[in-house]
Amino acid sequence: MDSQFEDKLPGLWQKEKWKAYRNALPLGQPLLDITTLDGDFAFRLAEQVLGGLPFQLTAKAPFEQARRLQAIYFESRAFERSRGAHPFGLGFPLYVAIDDNGEAVASPVFIWGLTLEPGAKPGDGWPISRRPFQQADYNHFLAAYWRRVFGQDLTSVLADACSEGAPSAAGLVGLCDQLSEALGLEGGGGQIALSPIPTQQQALMSAGAGRIVWAGVLGVFPPHQHLFAGLKPDTDDELSEPSMPMHSFGLLPLGPDQASAAALARQQGHVLAVGPAGTGKTQLAINLLANALSNGQRCLFVSPRVGALRQAQQKLEQLGLGRLSFLLRDVNLDMPLFLEILRSTATAKEAGGEPGGEDFRILVSRLERLKEKLDASYHASRKTAFGADSWAATAGRYLKSIRREGKEALATQLNAQDYRFDEAGYEEMSQAIASCQRLFDKSGTLRSPLNNLHQGIFLRMEKEEALAFVQEKTAAMLERALRLQQWYVNRINTYSDLLSSHYEQYYQGLARRLSNLQDELSEHQGRFGQAYATAGMGRLRFRSVFSGKYREMLDARQQLATGYARLRADFTLNPYFDFAFGDADSGADMAEVKANLAGFQLALQNWYGGLRDAVQEEAQRLSPKTTLPVLNFSAQVAELESGLEGLLTQLNECGLYHLPVHNKMLTIPRQQRLLDELIEQLEITRRSLAEFDDFYEWQHNWLQLAEQARRLVRALIKLRPQDWQAAFDSWFLDNCLRQQYEAVLPPEEGTLDKLEAAYERMSERVVPRLLQEWQPRREEGLRQLRRSSKEAGQWLASKRPPEAFKEWRALFTESAEGLAQLMPAMLVTPHLAGALFVGAAPLFSLVLVDEAAGLLPEEAKMLMGLGNKTAFFGLTTGLAGEAGEPEIYRTLEAMGVQRFGLYQEHQQFPLHLLQRKGFPALQPDGPGQASFEAVDGLYDEQAETNSEEALHIISLLNRIEKTPQRTYPSVGIACFTKGQRDLISAYLLDIKQRRTTGVEMIQQLERNGLAVLQLEELAGLHFDILIISGTFGAVGLQGAMTGHLQRFLEDGGLAQITLLMSRADKQLFLANSIPEDILQRMAQAQDDKAARLLGAYFLAIRAASRSQWAEMYRMKEQLPEWASPPDPYPQPLVFFEEVEQHLRPYLEPGRLKWSRQDALAPLRVQAASEGQASFYLTAGGFLAQTPATDYRWEYEQQQELEKQGYLPLPAWPAEWWRSPEREAKRLASLIIRREMPKAAQEEEE
Repeated sequence: MDSQFEDKLPGLWQKEKWKAYRNALPLGQPLLDITTLDGDFAFRLAEQVLGGLPFQLTAKAPFEQARRLQAIYFESRAFERSRGAHPFGLGFPLYVAIDDNGEAVASPVFIWGLTLEPGAKPGDGWPISRRPFQQADYNHFLAAYWRRVFGQDLTSVLADACSEGAPSAAGLVGLCDQLSEALGLEGGGGQIALSPIPTQQQALMSAGAGRIVWAGVLGVFPPHQHLFAGLKPDTDDELSEPSMPMHSFGLLPLGPDQASAAALARQQGHVLAVGPAGTGKTQLAINLLANALSNGQRCLFVSPRVGALRQAQQKLEQLGLGRLSFLLRDVNLDMPLFLEILRSTATAKEAGGEPGGEDFRILVSRLERLKEKLDASYHASRKTAFGADSWAATAGRYLKSIRREGKEALATQLNAQDYRFDEAGYEEMSQAIASCQRLFDKSGTLRSPLNNLHQGIFLRMEKEEALAFVQEKTAAMLERALRLQQWYVNRINTYSDLLSSHYEQYYQGLARRLSNLQDELSEHQGRFGQAYATAGMGRLRFRSVFSGKYREMLDARQQLATGYARLRADFTLNPYFDFAFGDADSGADMAEVKANLAGFQLALQNWYGGLRDAVQEEAQRLSPKTTLPVLNFSAQVAELESGLEGLLTQLNECGLYHLPVHNKMLTIPRQQRLLDELIEQLEITRRSLAEFDDFYEWQHNWLQLAEQARRLVRALIKLRPQDWQAAFDSWFLDNCLRQQYEAVLPPEEGTLDKLEAAYERMSERVVPRLLQEWQPRREEGLRQLRRSSKEAGQWLASKRPPEAFKEWRALFTESAEGLAQLMPAMLVTPHLAGALFVGAAPLFSLVLVDEAAGLLPEEAKMLMGLGNKTAFFGLTTGLAGEAGEPEIYRTLEAMGVQRFGLYQEHQQFPLHLLQRKGFPALQPDGPGQASFEAVDGLYDEQAETNSEEALHIISLLNRIEKTPQRTYPSVGIACFTKGQRDLISAYLLDIKQRRTTGVEMIQQLERNGLAVLQLEELAGLHFDILIISGTFGAVGLQGAMTGHLQRFLEDGGLAQITLLMSRADKQLFLANSIPEDILQRMAQAQDDKAARLLGAYFLAIRAASRSQWAEMYRMKEQLPEWASPPDPYPQPLVFFEEVEQHLRPYLEPGRLKWSRQDALAPLRVQAASEGQASFYLTAGGFLAQTPATDYRWEYEQQQELEKQGYLPLPAWPAEWWRSPEREAKRLASLIIRREMPKAAQEEEE
C-alpha cells in the first residue's frame, strides 16, 4: 500500500462511507447481524457461502430485522443506481480490538458479494443469493490497519485466500489461525462457531492485539479495492500516437468558455473544468473525447455517477461513435455483453468505401491554417495585458486616461525598466500618488528644512510625541552649541592677542639690537675714520702691537663682529620672516656687515608692517599643530576640539537629524564655521516647526514609499499635471500594452465564412473517416487479443461457451492493449478503472473524469496515472466566493491541476433561481410546469420521515401523463433524508408486491427510470419530471419546527439545494410541509445562504404553481449579490465607451446606441435612414471575450445579428491605441461608405 495513503488511513476509514469496513456493529448503519434472522438461517448462510457454489436462501426475519433488511436493500439499490456497483455483501468473520484512540474496531476480515432482492409478496421474506460471478475479497482497510499497527504485511496471505474466488471453510479456519499467530491475537482462530456480533461494550473490553470473532454481518460495502491500487510505474514514456491528422476540432458546438477549457486541456497535462449545472461540462468532455478519437487517441471516460456515464454513452451513440465505446457499469453483469460485442466485431465485415484519406488531410490542414490565422488575431486582443483585463479592455482604459492626461510627460522622466507593470505594481504606485497628492496640496513643496530630521521621528513616533522630541532636542543642542561657539570666539581672540604680543616683543628685541649695532658702527667710523671700515684685520692686529689707537680700533671691530654674529645666530634660530644674513667674513668685513644690517632693517620693517595680517593668517591656521610652542596654547585648542566632538557625538546619538555631523576640519576657525552652520541648522529647524504638523504627515507617508514610487511622485511634482492619477495611468497602461503587444495582421474579410464552410465539409466526413481509420487498429487489437489469451481466441471463434470467462480480470490484465484498441472509448466508474487498468503502462492518451465532485483525493491521483492527460469536470454551486464547493477541487489544484471556470449556460431548468441575468427569464411554459403541494405533514425525527408527504407523492404518480410518443417520461423523486427515501421506496415496493391499483404504471415508470433518491444521490442524473419531498415539517401536535432542517442546511445543504434545482428538465412537483411563515423567514435570511436559497426556491415554485409570475420573479431578484456573481469575461465596456466618444462628432445624434446590458454587442450604430445598414462594433473582430473562442459560435452569433439587421464592424484595439483620432476618422468613413449603394461603393473604390 502507498505509504502516503497509510498516513491518511485513520481519517478515511472513519468517514461515514467506509465506516462499515472499520466498525461493523449495526449502530445506526445499514448492517444486520445474521444471527438475528429466524431459525438456523445464519448457519445455512455460512455453510452456503463457504461452500463456494451459487445458492439462494430466503431470509425470514422479525419485524425489526425485516425493516433493517429493507433499509439495506434500499441503500444498496440507491448506491447501485447512482454508483453502478452492487455493494450488498456479507462481512465474515470479524476482527475485534481497541485502536490507539480507545475506540472499538469490529472489522470484517472478508466480504462476500451477494444479492438481496425482495420477495414477490409481502410475506415471502428476502431472498439472498450468490451468483456465479460473485466472489469474496479481503478487507483492504483492515490489512492496511494491521500493517500500520503491527508492522505485518499480510496482503499476499489474504489475497491468496481469495485466489479461487472465496476461501473454503477449512481454508478460512487455517487462515485465521495463521493471522492469530502472526498478530498475536487472543484465543487463536479455532473452529467456526457462529456467534452474535459483540456489543459496543463487549468490543471495548477486547485486550491486547484483539481477537477473531465468528460473527457475520449483512450490509452495504462500497467498492474500496481501487483506493489501494498502486499507480503506474514511474516512467517518462508516453503512449505513442498514430499518424493521423492532429486537429483541434470536435463534433459538437461549443461556447467560448467551453472552447477556452478545451484549449487549456490540449495545452496542459491535467485540467479541471468546473461550472454550475447547464454550463455544458459533459458536452465539453464528449467534444474532447470525439476530437481525441478522430486524432487516433484512446480515451477513458470515468465518472463516479452512472447517470453521467449513460449520458455520455447516449451522446456518443448520437454522434455515430457508439461502436467505438462501451459502458462498463458492473463487470460481472456487463462482461457477457462486452464479450458478445467483441465477437461480433471479430466476425463483422466493415463496409467498403473510398476512404479519401488524402483529401481529408488536406481539408483538415486547411481548417487548421484558417483557425491559426483567427487564433492569432483573437489572442492578440484577448490576452491579458493588465491584471485580468484583456488587451482590448486595457486599451480602453488607456484611451480614457489620455483624454485627461497624456503619457508623454512621465515618459521623459521615468525609466520603465524600474517598474513592475502588473496589478500589484499599479496598486502600489496609485496609493503612493493618492496619498502624496493630498499631502502635497497641504504642504506645497517637496523641499523643507525639516527634511533633515531623522526618519525614525516620523516612522516610530506619533505626531505630538515627534514634535515634543524635536523641540526638546533642538533647544538642548542649540544651547550647548551657542556656549561652545562663545568659547571658540574667545579662544581664537585670545590666541590672536597672545600672538600679536609675542610678535611685538620679537620685533622690539631685534630692532633694538639692530639699532645698537648700527649706532656702534657709525660711532666707530666717526672716531677712527675710514680706516676702521677698510683696514684688514691682519693689518690692525700688526699695528695694534705698536699703536694704542689701532689696538682700540681692533677691539671695536671685534666687539662689532661679535654682536653681528650673535644677532645673526639668534635670528637664524627663530626667524619669523625671510632674510639671509651674509657671513661678512665672520663680521670682519665692515662693508658687508653694514649692508646686511641695512637689509635686515628693511626686512624687519617690512615684516612689522604686515604683522596684523600675519596674526590674522596665523589665527585662521590655528590648530594644535600650528600653535606657537612658546605661547603654550595647544592644550586650550585641544579642549576646543574635544568640546566640539562631544557636542557632535551627542547630536548624532540623540537621533535628531537623518545624516550624522562629523568634524573633519583641521583648523579651529573652520571648526567654528562648522559650529556656526550647525547652529544655523538648529535655528532653521526650530523656526520651521510651525509647519511640522503638515510636514509630519507628508514625511510619515513619504518615508514608507518605495524608491520607485518616490521617483514617480518627484516627476509628477516637477511636471505638475492637472490629474496626477490620469497622467500615471496613461504612462503605466501604455507600457502594459507595449509589453504585451503582438504584431498580428487582422484576418482577411471572409475568413470566418471560409472556416465555417470548410468545417461543414469536414463534419460530414469526419465520423466515417474516423471509423475507417480505427478499423485496421481494431483488427490489430483482435489479433493481439487472440495472441495474448487462448481462451479469448477460442471464444471469439465460438469454440467456447460464454461461462468460460469466469475470471474476467485476467482478460484485462493479459489483453489490456488489445482491448484498448478494440474499444478506444471505455466508460467506467473509478473503482472499475482502478481494478482494470492500474499497474500497467498508460493505455490511454486522455482520461476524462465527469462529476469530479464525487471523487476522493486517492481516486483522483489514481486516475491521473492512467493516461498521458487528464481532464476533470465538476459541478459548482455557481455562487460567488466558491460557496459550497467540494474540497476535492482545492486538492486537485494543490496537485498542479489547472482550473478553468465555465459560466455560459447551455441548458435551462424550470425555476432555477441561479440562472444568469444575461439569459432568458424564468417564464414557465404553463401552469403545469410547476406544482406546489401543501401537505403539512408531521415529521418523525427518529425515523427522519414524513409519512403524509410520502403517501401524497405516491398519489402524485397517478398524475403523470404519457408523452406524445405514448411513453412515460423519466421521473425522479428527491428526498431530503434517507429515511424519507426508504419510506417512499417501501410504499412503491408494497404496491408491486400486493399488485394493487397502479402497479402497472409504476412498473412502466421504473422501466423509464423512476428513481427515489436522497438529494446528494441526484448527481449525474436528470429527469423529465422531478417530484420533491420537502420532508421536514412540524414535530408532534405542538407544531414546533424540527431542528433537522437547520442541521441539513448547515451540513452541506447549500450544494445539495443547488444540485436539486438543476435535476428537472421539464416539470416540477413539490410536496411541502414547512409552514409558510418559516419559508418567508428563510427567504429573508441574511447570513445563511442555504436557508435563503431553499426558502426562495420553495416560494418561487409556489408562485409559479399559482401563476403569480411577478412574485416568482421577485424571489429571484431579491437574492443577494452572492447568488449572481459577475461575468468573469465581460465585454471591454470602457473600450467601447471611448470608441463611442471619438465617433460621436462624425455621426448624426442618436445613431450610436450604447447598452451595458448587451452581453454580445454593447455598442451599435443605427441606420441613418430606412433601408440602410445598421452595424454592431466588435473588439478585434470577435464577440467573445474568453481566453479562446469557438469560431462556429462566432459565425452563428454573427448570422443571428445579421438576421436582426446588423452588420459587423471591427474596431481594432491596436490601431486605436496608436492613434485614436485617426482610427475614429477611418471608422466613421467606413460606416459612411458601407451605407452607400453598392454601385457608389465600387465607384469610390
